[in-house]
Amino acid sequence: MSREARPGSVALLASAIGRLQDPGALAADLAASVADAPPVERDALAMAAVDAVLPQTATWLAAHGATAEQASASVADVVRKRDRYGIRGTGLDWFCAVATGRVVAVGRLQFELGAHLPDGTPTWSVHVPETGPLDPVACDRAFADAPDLLRRLAPGHGATSWSCRSWLLDPGLATALGPDANVVRFARRFRLLPPGPHDAVEGDDSAAKFVFGTGLAAARAARPAGRVQQAVHDRWAGGGHWTERTGTAPIA
Repeated sequence: MSREARPGSVALLASAIGRLQDPGALAADLAASVADAPPVERDALAMAAVDAVLPQTATWLAAHGATAEQASASVADVVRKRDRYGIRGTGLDWFCAVATGRVVAVGRLQFELGAHLPDGTPTWSVHVPETGPLDPVACDRAFADAPDLLRRLAPGHGATSWSCRSWLLDPGLATALGPDANVVRFARRFRLLPPGPHDAVEGDDSAAKFVFGTGLAAARAARPAGRVQQAVHDRWAGGGHWTERTGTAPIA
């Protein structure tokens, strides 16, 4: 059910456009701005604020160097994620990141400004939107086109590397799909950091969400369709797990 956005909630997001605020903290502030509403209405009110601010986000992106296509594609991720995963399945922090211009679409990929590696080093984080095959040529073009725009949007960030945290960087994916699969070729762009304590725990959940569009229990029970779903299921059937790893690559 749609709700009319509260002016205070919209103002909260609008004031954060381009400022690279922590999306988790911003999501907490947005949730607090609607906390007095009945519980069943809070998510809708928060998303109404996100929807209301998106035209301002697109305008800001275009004013800072994004093409009309890039600005439109950037804000379109709100509807895409909400339709595929729902509000809770996506997370309010992601919607806040998109709504404040922190996540930008350049061709086939998304790039997140204001990100940092575990040691605090600034980086540009890479995300893969649900917009079709992960074509290597399209990815090459996105990586080539992104730096100029990202420097315009956040000139003081100082990133020197790309980073990606994803189940796609699980080292066993190439064995499961073969070295020429698009997702494997994408993963080879990155040099893996040492595994962290939560990598194995988060990997199965990520594979379930991004491959099946469901929670883990439903994904395990689903009938696999296609090579990627079959590969995910095969590992689970053998008692194994998927890891979520972080990798980096130099910015050309």
